[in-house]
Formats: sequence, C-alpha cells, structure tokens
Amino acid sequence: MGLLHNLLGRSRRVTEPSATRELPREPGGLTVEVGNVQGVGRRERQEDSFAVVNAASPDLRRSQGLLAVVADGMGGMADGKEASQSAVEDLLARFRDCGPDTDIPAWLDESVHAVSREVFRRFSGASGTTLAAVHLRGSALHWVSVGDSAIFLLRDGGVFQLNREHTFLNTLYARELEQDVICRERAEQDEDAHRLTSFVGIDRLEEVDRSLRPLALLPGDALLLCSDGVSGVLTPPELMEAMALRPEEGCALLEQMVLEKDLPAQDNFTGILISCK
Repeated sequence: MGLLHNLLGRSRRVTEPSATRELPREPGGLTVEVGNVQGVGRRERQEDSFAVVNAASPDLRRSQGLLAVVADGMGGMADGKEASQSAVEDLLARFRDCGPDTDIPAWLDESVHAVSREVFRRFSGASGTTLAAVHLRGSALHWVSVGDSAIFLLRDGGVFQLNREHTFLNTLYARELEQDVICRERAEQDEDAHRLTSFVGIDRLEEVDRSLRPLALLPGDALLLCSDGVSGVLTPPELMEAMALRPEEGCALLEQMVLEKDLPAQDNFTGILISCK
C-alpha cells in the first residue's frame, strides 16, 4: 500500500512537495491531490496520528479505494499518543482485507468498533482517541468518525462539516431548545461543553457518526480531515481560504493561520487536505 503518514510524534510541517500527490484520473472518477500538515502547538508532545493509504497506487485505489484517517489521542488520559497510533495502525491492518466488493459503510462501522475494543483492551480503559476517516473510490465518498475530530467539505464557495461531533455541547444545545429563551452562548460557555461523550477506547462504543450512502464528489470539491487543534481554532472563512488552494499550499496556510493565533493553550494540530478536479 502506498502510505503517507506520521506516527512518530514529532512536531513538524509535512507539506513538502513530495507530500502532495496528484493521482491519475480513474475511469468515471476524479483526479485528486493529497497534502498534510502537523504541529505540536503549545503541548509538550505530539499525540495526533494520521495516515493516507493508496495515494500512489492506481490499481489499489480502484480495488480498495483511498483511505485517510486522523486520530487525536486524548491528552487528559494516559498514553494518548500510543492510543491514537494504535487506532490508526489497527484500522490500516483491517483495510488490507478490503476489496472491490466490500460493503464500505458496513466495513467502516465494524472496523471502528473493532478498533475501539482493541484500544480498550490494550490500555485497560485508561486511554482513548478520537478518529475521523474517509474512504474514496472513484467519486464515491464514505466517512466514519468518533469524538470531535472533523471532516469538512468545500463545495460551491461554502464549507460544510460532514460529521457530527460527539461532545456534551450537543446535549446542551438540545436542552436550550426546551427553554423559554434559547441562548446558544449559554450552551457554548458551559465548562463541560467540549467534554467528549464518545471516543475510541471507551468501554462501550455507542455514538458513531457515519455515512450510509456514498456522497458523489465533484470537480472543485475539497475535503479536510483535522483534529480539533485546527477545527476548534480556525473559522469557516479561514478553513475555506485554505481548502480552496492546492493541498501543499493549503496545508501551509492552515499551519500559518493556526500559529498566528498564538493561543496560549494551542493543542496539537493535524490536517489532511484532499482536492478533487
């Protein structure tokens, strides 16, 4: 498998020209380019992991598809880096069995549950990670996510988040709907708003967001998978500006914008940018 990844925990930008790959157009499909970025932010070590599989193999992209995954190890738990690395590696190992007849939505659902069970077993419930993954074959996109890592789509001059994050904020929003006066800010300012309600490695994984049908990607679309060190820091217009560029340039701009915020508690940040044409 052609593999573009960083499981070493080093703080660096990985958007050199070699990291952006233009893939040949497949029959009935798209030409895509892939780039990535990663930095440690203000944290002591890198706890994010990521991978892109089959970026350099047209034959495997036709038979298996392109798989991209971002995992953000939970800093409040032990061994966050090891948990995110384990989740990515386990998902890639399961991906080797995928073929042209694989039911991708079912495979994604089964795999994320199996990966979560393995993380729970390996770390005895003391560690966990988010996970966001996309599968692209031809122009058909599927995704799965657990936690608060994000999957964005750029289309027709707008940026849209495809997945639903698993945080307590969604519960708070629902509670606001029952109030006489709805106050979005009250929910967002709650001290528990960003607490995860689901993650890979939880004792019983119940909340999983995934696609049931393929989304047909179009020329001009772009996808961004990222940890909350990106999605929780940059605004939709900032994301849109970076996603409209070629992946190498867009990832460099994502890093620049994150660092220019100069946030005292800046988290690790990781992004995979996939552009379609």
